[in-house]
Amino acid sequence: MTYSTLEVTRNKQQAHILVDDETTLPSLFVTVYGLKKLSRKRLSTQRNIHRSLKFFYIYYFKKYKRTFDNDLYEAGYNISPFIKELDNFFHYLLGEQHLNDEEDILGLGFMHLAISKSNKITYGGHIRHIGGFFRYINFRYMNVSYQDMSPIDAHEVFKANSSSIDAAIKSFNQIEVSQNEPSHRYKSITEKQSIELMNMLLPSTPAFTDVDSDERVEAVINPVNPFEEGFQQYRNYLIHRFMYNYGLRVGEVQLLMTDSIGETLPDSRGKTQFVMVVQNLPDDVDDPRKHKPSIKTQHSYRRIELTEDDFIMVEIFKNRYRAPLFESKGIEDHGILFIKGAGKLTPFSYDGIRTIYKKKIDPTFIRLHPYYRIEAKKKIDYMVKLTPHVGRHTWAYITLEYIYNEILKENLMMASDYGIRARMNGELDAAVEKLRSLGGWSVNSKVPLMYAKRFIEIVSNESNKNRTKRADWQAAIPAKPTPKKETESTYNPLDDDGYDEDIPFDLFD
Repeated sequence: MTYSTLEVTRNKQQAHILVDDETTLPSLFVTVYGLKKLSRKRLSTQRNIHRSLKFFYIYYFKKYKRTFDNDLYEAGYNISPFIKELDNFFHYLLGEQHLNDEEDILGLGFMHLAISKSNKITYGGHIRHIGGFFRYINFRYMNVSYQDMSPIDAHEVFKANSSSIDAAIKSFNQIEVSQNEPSHRYKSITEKQSIELMNMLLPSTPAFTDVDSDERVEAVINPVNPFEEGFQQYRNYLIHRFMYNYGLRVGEVQLLMTDSIGETLPDSRGKTQFVMVVQNLPDDVDDPRKHKPSIKTQHSYRRIELTEDDFIMVEIFKNRYRAPLFESKGIEDHGILFIKGAGKLTPFSYDGIRTIYKKKIDPTFIRLHPYYRIEAKKKIDYMVKLTPHVGRHTWAYITLEYIYNEILKENLMMASDYGIRARMNGELDAAVEKLRSLGGWSVNSKVPLMYAKRFIEIVSNESNKNRTKRADWQAAIPAKPTPKKETESTYNPLDDDGYDEDIPFDLFD
C-alpha cells in the first residue's frame, strides 16, 4: 500500500491531504490534524510535514501490513504503544528505505552505517514532525470525551505519553554524527569565491549594431559558462544573482513576475530607482507547478533596490529571450518571470533550480577551481556544495560585514568631527518617540515603528546596492582555461583576498 500527498485548492485557499492510493480515501487522523493544527501554518511547512507523515504511514504498513489509522483506532486512540516506532522509523530512514518501492522492510545491515550531519538534520526533522503529530493525537483524544476512564486517570496517561514523546525526540538530538566526513564550518562561500562564481556565470553578449552610431559590436563569449544557450545563460545568471547578491529565497525567486521589477517615478530631485517587489502571486495567476511557492512570513514582503546594470540585464532577458518564446509558440504569457525554455513554457520549479546547481554550476566551478575542495583542506575551509540556499547564507554574511564596516567608518567620522554627522544608533529610537508625539499615536501603537522600518529599509537598500557595485567592479568574463596535465593549486589560505578596498565608486555614479 502506498500513500500520496495531494494539494487541493478551494476558495483560493490551499491545503494538503494524505490519500491512500488503494482506497483513494484520505487518512482520517492526518486529515483531522491538518484541519485543526496545520491549516494555520505556511503552505511550505504543511508540505514538509505531510511528506514526513507519508513516509511514516508507508513504513508502518510495510512493517505490520495494517494501516496506522486502523491500529490507532483499535488502541482506543491511545498513542502510547506507537511511540517506540520513532526509533525504528529513524533507522528505516537511515537505510534510505523510504526511497524504494519494496513491499517489506529489508534487513538491518544498514545499522552499521555512520550517521552524517545531513542525515541527522534531515531525518531528525522527519522524527520531529511525527512527534508533533503524536502530541496532537495525545492532546485531542486522551480525555474523557474519548476514553472510558476518570478525568484524573486520563490526565495521568496524557502526561506520561507527553513525557515519553519528549524523551524520544530529545534522544535523537543527542545522536553523535560521523567524524570522518568533511567538516563545513560555514554554510556560505567567501566573497572571493562568490565573485569568481558570478564571473563564471556572466552571460555571453551576442554581436549587435549600435542604433545610435550604427557601429558593429562584436560578440563577447564567456568560455567557462556551463550553459550554451543565451536564454539559459541570462535566466540562470539572474536567478543566481538574486539569491547570492540580493538574498532572495529560492521560493521568492519563483514568485517573481515580469512586472515585479521596474523603475520608480522620479522623486523631487528627478532621481529614480530600480526596484524589485517580493510578494505572493496575484490571485488571478494560475500557477501549474505541483509545489506552489509562497511567501514564507509576513516580513518577507519587501521592496529591494537593484543596480541599474541588474535592471538592464532583466530587461534584456525579458525582451530579447523570454517574450519571443511566447510569441513564436503562440502561448498566452502567464507573467511569471523565470520559465522553462521549452515545451509549454511553464514556470521554473524548485527542482529545476536545484538541478542546475547540482549538475552544472557546482561541478563546473570546482573543475575551474579544484583547490577549493581538496582533501588536505577538508577540516579547515573545504567549500560547501553550491545550492540555492547557500546563496542566502552567502549574501547575509557578506552584506552584514559590509554594513558593519560602513557603521564603523561612520562612527569613526563622528568621533573626528564631534558628532556633527547624523547617525542611526540610539538616535532612531528617540526620533520614533518624537514622531509618536507629533502624530498623536498612543504609547502602545506600532504605527511609528512601521515608518522606522521603512527608513531602515531605505538605508539597508542603499548599503546593499553599494556593496553590489563594489563586487561588480571586479566582474569580468574569465579567460578560457588552458588544459593542463596536472592541476596545481596556486591558492594560499594565508594570503588575503587580493582585492583593493579603495574601489572608485564614482565611476558608477
